[in-house]
Amino acid sequence: MKNKIALTIIVLLMSVAMIASESIAISLKVKGEVNILRKEETLTANTGDHLFNKDVIESKQEAFAAVKFVDASSIVKLFPNSILTITAEKENGKLNKKSTLEIGDLWTKVTKKTGKFEVDTPTTVVSVKGTEFVLSVNKKGETNLSTLKGEVKMRNKEDGKEATIGKGQKAHSTGSGDINVTAMSKDDLDDFIREEIEEGEEKSLEIQLENDEGDIKTIELKFD
Repeated sequence: MKNKIALTIIVLLMSVAMIASESIAISLKVKGEVNILRKEETLTANTGDHLFNKDVIESKQEAFAAVKFVDASSIVKLFPNSILTITAEKENGKLNKKSTLEIGDLWTKVTKKTGKFEVDTPTTVVSVKGTEFVLSVNKKGETNLSTLKGEVKMRNKEDGKEATIGKGQKAHSTGSGDINVTAMSKDDLDDFIREEIEEGEEKSLEIQLENDEGDIKTIELKFD
């Protein structure tokens, strides 16, 4: 009986270790100096890297990183001078994503019905189902959001106040008090379009995955 219990514990520990070691995202493209902080290591990010729970992605000046979660539901593009921690967990066959933008700017495109998607900032929680938006956090921790498609919900951490920001709207929050929602101008939209689509940017990436038997499988990830 003791041997059976010991074996069960070993199997459970191995299962937990395997789950913890699974990648949750892949870097589709890296340009400039981008670092990955993983536990106590600082790694240089490269295109095609596997990313894991609690990885911190830090883009330096004139650098960016495009990241896609492994369920192919969401793409996040991190702009220069930004710090993002990515986390995800499986629930009922779906991957729930909850990341933290400490400072800087990101653009995100999320597909509907593919698990929860949230982004924490120092002052707010942003949650979406299917949408496209730009999120910014300044040095004071204040949050700015612009919705390009769909709807985004923003909630203050300090007082719990909420607002829904629809397509063509932008919002500003200090973390307490009313969330200021206004219409985006044409100049705002033009700026985001120029940032999102860069001339010559790759639209697909081939990744080679190797299983325990040494078999190699090539998959193509598209992020247009």
